[in-house]
Amino acid sequence: MVETTSVNISLRNKQPMTIKLGDFFPKKSVDEPVLELDDPRWSTLEGGYRGTLYDASIALKKLELADNKQTVNQIYQELWNELHHQGDVGLASYYSVPHLVRISLQKQIVDYNILGLISVIEIQRHKNNPPLPSALKPNYNKTIENLADLAKLAMSQYWDLDLAATALTAIALSKGQVKLANAILNMDSEDTIDEFLESYS
Repeated sequence: MVETTSVNISLRNKQPMTIKLGDFFPKKSVDEPVLELDDPRWSTLEGGYRGTLYDASIALKKLELADNKQTVNQIYQELWNELHHQGDVGLASYYSVPHLVRISLQKQIVDYNILGLISVIEIQRHKNNPPLPSALKPNYNKTIENLADLAKLAMSQYWDLDLAATALTAIALSKGQVKLANAILNMDSEDTIDEFLESYS
C-alpha cells in the first residue's frame, strides 16, 4: 500500500502548494457482486468523505449483533455520518446497501434510519458521485426495487413526518422515480410542506 504523504513546495511569490504523493498512483477499485462482511477489501473503500477510507463492515457487523434500539440508533448515527457527506457517497455506501436491507429484514426493524439512509445513498448516486461497480449493479438494483416491500413493513407503525417522508421516498425509488423521491424526501418539515402548498394554491 502506498502511503499518502504531503510535500510542501514553495514557489517565489506564490502560496505553498501541497502535493499528495498518493495522487500519482491509481486507487485500487473493487468490482464484485457483493462484499461479505469479513472481506478485507472493505477497508479500501471510500465512504461519504472524498479521499477518506471507511470500513463500513465494522459497523454493519455491530448492527447484526445489536440487541436493543439504543445501540441500533448509535450504529445508524455512525453510518449516517460516514456513508454520505454533503451530497457525496462512495463505494462503501453502495456495497452497504444490500447488507442494510438484509439486516433490517432479519431484525424486523424498519424505521426512518434504514429507509432514509438507503434513500439518500440512492438519490445521491445519480448526482456527481462514483458510478456503481458493474458487478454490483444487479444485486444493488434488485435491493432498490425491493425497497417498497421494506417500506410496507412499517405500515403497522405510527408514522411521524420523518417516517412518512422516508417510506414514501423509498417507494418512489423502488419504481425508479428518483426526482420525485428527492422531492418527497425534502418534505421533511411542516414549514416546507406549507410553503410548497402555498406556492401551488
